[in-house]
Amino acid sequence: MRKRLAITAGMATLVVAMAIPMFATGATQITARMDGSQIVNPRGGDPDGTAKLSLRVNRVKQRICFRLEFRNLNQVTGAFIHKGSAGQIARLIITLFNTRETSPVVQCEHNIRSRLIKRLKRKPALHYADVDTQGYPNGAVRGQLSR
Repeated sequence: MRKRLAITAGMATLVVAMAIPMFATGATQITARMDGSQIVNPRGGDPDGTAKLSLRVNRVKQRICFRLEFRNLNQVTGAFIHKGSAGQIARLIITLFNTRETSPVVQCEHNIRSRLIKRLKRKPALHYADVDTQGYPNGAVRGQLSR
């Protein structure tokens, strides 16, 4: 009886140990609400455009999955993540896509350096996302990332 109980307890422990990595993926949810008023360049952004970006960043899998929904933006040509605070024009660190797309855009980018993902997870507010269009190639809408 004791042997049977020990085997059952061991099997239960094994099942739980195997299930943890399947569900504890280390993914973090990050969002950004974007509009044209946050664009920092002399021309400004699209006054009517808005967008919402939902990121799911996973350092272990080196991947960023996202959903981008936008309104009142014509001929969207790309979406990007930059390292920079509000009001700064900063360098591009991740290209989410750079092709013409319609809303919503749902996809994953793989092989993202784990160092970048670590930064995004720890300090999302030091990064921003922007969306470019045919009419606003230097940014139609922009928003700081947050958790």
